Amino acid sequence: MNKIPFQKYIPQLALLLAATAAGLSAHAQYAYTEGNNAFKLYNFEKAKPLFEKAYNKKPSAKSALGAAESYRLTKDYLNAEIWYSHLLQTGEYTPLDELHYAAILMNNGKYDTAAIHLHHYLQSKPGDPLALNMVTGCETAAKVLASPVPGQLENMAALNSPFSDWSITKLGDKYIFASDRPFRDIRKSPFFSNDRDIRKKMYTWTGNSYLHLYESNGDSADIKPMQRAGVNGQYHSSNATYNADGSTMFLAVTRLKMRPASVLGKDSILTMNISVKELHKNDKQQWDIYPEIPFNATLQYSVGDPWVNASGDTLYFVASQGPDHQGGTDIYYAVKKDSAWGAPVNMGKTINTTGNERTPAFDKNGNLYFASDGHPGIGGLDIFKATPDAGSWKIVHQGVPVNSTHDDFAPALLDSGLYFASNRDGGLGSDDIYRFIPAKPVFSITGIVTDRNSGKPLPAVEVTLLNKTTGTNVIVQTNTEGRYKIPVTNDAVYELTFTKPKYSTIARDTVSLHNYTTSADIPHDKVMDHPELHKPYKLENIYFDLGKSDIRPDAAKELDKLVELLQDNPSWEIELGAHTDSRANDAYNMALSQRRAAATVAYLVKNGISAKRLTAKGYGETKLLNKCANGVPCSEEMHMQNRRTEFTITKY
Repeated sequence: MNKIPFQKYIPQLALLLAATAAGLSAHAQYAYTEGNNAFKLYNFEKAKPLFEKAYNKKPSAKSALGAAESYRLTKDYLNAEIWYSHLLQTGEYTPLDELHYAAILMNNGKYDTAAIHLHHYLQSKPGDPLALNMVTGCETAAKVLASPVPGQLENMAALNSPFSDWSITKLGDKYIFASDRPFRDIRKSPFFSNDRDIRKKMYTWTGNSYLHLYESNGDSADIKPMQRAGVNGQYHSSNATYNADGSTMFLAVTRLKMRPASVLGKDSILTMNISVKELHKNDKQQWDIYPEIPFNATLQYSVGDPWVNASGDTLYFVASQGPDHQGGTDIYYAVKKDSAWGAPVNMGKTINTTGNERTPAFDKNGNLYFASDGHPGIGGLDIFKATPDAGSWKIVHQGVPVNSTHDDFAPALLDSGLYFASNRDGGLGSDDIYRFIPAKPVFSITGIVTDRNSGKPLPAVEVTLLNKTTGTNVIVQTNTEGRYKIPVTNDAVYELTFTKPKYSTIARDTVSLHNYTTSADIPHDKVMDHPELHKPYKLENIYFDLGKSDIRPDAAKELDKLVELLQDNPSWEIELGAHTDSRANDAYNMALSQRRAAATVAYLVKNGISAKRLTAKGYGETKLLNKCANGVPCSEEMHMQNRRTEFTITKY
């Protein structure tokens, strides 16, 4: 048998390897082209395996990017991270690709690694506000995750499915929500088969049905598509919102619109954006579709996530373009006047960011709840609360468990809780509806009581707290350190009284807790006076007309303060002393001062103070405060110093 020299195999082997590589390259290119075509049509479920196949045949940046983007846009964060990692390993990526990778890392709770990529991104895009806010989110995430808001989180399992369920509201006693669970169209259709099943329409972005609105009393057996005309169409219907009496409805929809052939080029793809539909109930309790909302722009950009106020004349929504647009989707509002909608108004830079703001909703106190991936958060869309603050808004992240590393959105203030949607781990489907009922905040009024002169704490001070709403009293005593603490609620105004023998009572000290929303100790320190026995205390602004002892109206106002002081200190006995200046003769002044002291006592008795506690004493000009005695020339101001009414405590 003749043997072929080994050297003869070498060129044949080279040709075989070249042919194999060419075949792999061709297969890779074909798979990539098919994947890219599917991607352009938003058919990401079809695009994913094609991009992966292309990459496995011949690793390339474009195939890795296609797979990464397909997984990102369908919220598959674990696979998105894998493919972004492949992309970055090629070295052929843009700053935007790295920003998306950082966001995915945050979704997967890898904040340290995300921060590294964000700082690298900022080298090419210095000052980018979205990236800076993401860095802040990475830096604060550990603290947020370690400090959950007290309360009860519940997956609304009776409403949820293995599919996407979200945008919940209520109409009467019915929950209304959107879902892309399989939908059986009740209208006549050419797709009826003999067994009367209806062909399922698929939304290629998710591979599921289109979103439709469902209603339920909260029981899983009661869920059914909303049958009202004009509500569920062939494509998406979601985000139902109603005015107070349920006579006006808005929802987000997608629907086909014809575009002129001259506008739609040969290779163009017709994209139908989200728009808002307005419906009103007629006399037959059926929904009439109102004329097109003027700021819809179905062929240019999306307008969605509607929320209407109680009166039905102010509509909040999000749009991907519009006046003062900040970036991504912004929250706008429009006001209806004389049956016509006004121009959209952007809610401003405090609310809107260069990221995406979504799903606005208000509570009964005028606080705005919304979702955002542009404000500092812990990953994806997070839910924020905006409280009106001096003409602007104070933005507060709602913490965990309302927020997670995944997307948390579509807040709704219903019943006693905050409802929202999330695609977090552990749910029944891609998006589930949750309810969070915050723990009732725990409040207390607490403080320390001290002596004014010594500064030392006062033990055994009796602190009485009156709930002005319920009329109930709570009484405690300060401890040896002068401290007290009284549990309270945040829905009332309180009145505190501090009493201690031989000390002046502090009464009618008002504290309101209406502005407190989170658990807190409200500090309320007090200082008490220890008045001396037989020491005169001047009553300011007690004036009498010349030579008279009648209580003038201006003096009565001052004496009312003394009435209050004596009511607050019921054990006190006092002497009322009246003094004159040295003008007129001594006997006259003595008699005049006695009449004035007696008139003062009479006023106090008339206003409820026991006469047994009061002594009237006229001193005439016997206790002058300066040199202005008989015959000494003095100014009117110096004489006025001597004309006074004083009280002294004679017994505690």
